[in-house]
Amino acid sequence: MLAMRRSITAMILSLAACGGSGDPPADPDGPVDDVAPAFRNAVDLPDSELALQALGLLGADVPGTRESCNECHGMTRQHLSYWRALSDTAMTSCFTDLAVSSPESARGMIDCLRSMPGVDGSDYDTTKLGVFSTATDLPWFRYTMEKAYGADAVAKQAELEEMVGMPRGGSIPRFTQAEFDIVAEWFARGLPTLEQSLTEDPPPDECLPGISSAVAQHVDSQKTTGWRAVNATNLMAMHGCGSATDPRDCLGSVPLGSDQAFGSGWDVDGRGRLRLLADVTYKTSFWTRSSPDGRFIAHGVKNVTGSYVYDLQRDMPVNINAVYDPTFFPDGSGFVFQGGSRNLCGISVLTSNPTATVTMQEAPCSNIQTIGLYQHVGQALDGDYFAIDSEFVSDDGGHEATLKDPPTHFDEDAVAWFNPMIWNGTKYTGKPQVKVATPFEGDIVLSPSAKLVISRVSGPNERQLGYVLRKVDATPAGSSYSIAAPEIARYCISGGKPGFSYDERWVSYHHYVTAADAIELGFAGPADPAFAPYLELGASNLYLMELTTGATTRVTNMAPGQYALFPHFRSDGWIYAQIRDRNVGHEYMVATDAALIAEQP
Repeated sequence: MLAMRRSITAMILSLAACGGSGDPPADPDGPVDDVAPAFRNAVDLPDSELALQALGLLGADVPGTRESCNECHGMTRQHLSYWRALSDTAMTSCFTDLAVSSPESARGMIDCLRSMPGVDGSDYDTTKLGVFSTATDLPWFRYTMEKAYGADAVAKQAELEEMVGMPRGGSIPRFTQAEFDIVAEWFARGLPTLEQSLTEDPPPDECLPGISSAVAQHVDSQKTTGWRAVNATNLMAMHGCGSATDPRDCLGSVPLGSDQAFGSGWDVDGRGRLRLLADVTYKTSFWTRSSPDGRFIAHGVKNVTGSYVYDLQRDMPVNINAVYDPTFFPDGSGFVFQGGSRNLCGISVLTSNPTATVTMQEAPCSNIQTIGLYQHVGQALDGDYFAIDSEFVSDDGGHEATLKDPPTHFDEDAVAWFNPMIWNGTKYTGKPQVKVATPFEGDIVLSPSAKLVISRVSGPNERQLGYVLRKVDATPAGSSYSIAAPEIARYCISGGKPGFSYDERWVSYHHYVTAADAIELGFAGPADPAFAPYLELGASNLYLMELTTGATTRVTNMAPGQYALFPHFRSDGWIYAQIRDRNVGHEYMVATDAALIAEQP
């Protein structure tokens, strides 16, 4: 046994010396070095040079490329981002002890790579390794196998390589250690300059779900630095909370939807309760958004001139000379409302309790013409304000039977326009806008911190394939910014334009009921006679998604003809939304504590 152990260990050391290939060691009885080889070695290259070298090794369409992973996989930005997410998950879930401190630890890491961890002999799964499947024949894996399995290591190693070693096929050379180091370094840095290095991407025809470690890192940082924490520290007075310090104790005097005949079935057990903020007779148009303190709820209105900002504190609508697309800055300093003579105003225009129409000509109002329609806004902490707009698809469902989610006719030239702004003490003034390419993506939403964007991504026949989450790296440059927005997650679900929570842990969105939802809604299938009214009258429900896991939860149970729409968060975690009920000809403004319930341990 000792002789075999020494032989295997010496072979490992030889492989490490020559980059993963070479002849067996001359002295199989040499000393045993029980120190794990490096999993990967740091590479000191600029991002752009590193990206080109890594892409060439992977077989992407760049100068100096070679036949490699491209023999079996499309080397597209989406696919590489998918691999990045898998690789991040592998590092946090499986490769947790790179020093290989014990046989038990080694065995645990190897078993983690199986499709059924803990079931000895179950198949290895390439999705558990990500890009690290290209390193299974390199020294670290061989050392770990020996540590885990001793005399059986050679056979176990062969099994691992046969199942998940990449690239497949004997005609394609495997990576040396030095080559793997380059690829692994690029993935560890988060695929910097991917979009600039690999400029052509074919139209997507599938969705590859994946969530990189950058998402968890961002969400963790937002616990203390995000706008929910900042607004709480600044003692933002939340509507309906009084002296309550726990947001779950807010809005207690607001009637429950379940106590109303029209809302008796709205709630989903254990997923929060809907409260009726207002029952109105007018018809809203397009989306609804509220101020971060929850006092003001704004929307376009179909059957009056202009729009309304409903003041819940005074229980009355305020007429506003604008048309659509309201949104509020996360610090509560002001708002944007499109379709009027000006499009930005300080919040004092509303907190002054106006009794006449807000003209948008008031002193704290201004007009930044570069801010396009369907905009969303955010603010960097202690920094500039931002608005973003992009290609969009209008979504005003529920006035008539609406039987599917909005299409996604976003093309390869789609871009996002970032518009930086400052508040000069009197009004908002703009800086030069910045364009960022987002091929086949639109309906882009900016997070409160202005550090994330989420978009709807287009597939064949203008069908939504999912949502793409991007990190926003904004660096001051001259009179404006240099902005990159690398993809950090992709979620393969369909729905309307989402809204971020102020701690940026969640997004909420609405989804129009289709035949594919029948079973999830509790029916035998789309042919179930009891489901037929949904196919005729339509409906939509609100959903909650956790960004770090992609787990989705339906939080409403609308009846046929009832449409829960345009969910968005206020600062403390309550979700506001609009319900259009074609059955009774009314609309309702509602609030749900679904996210507050979901965040409980």
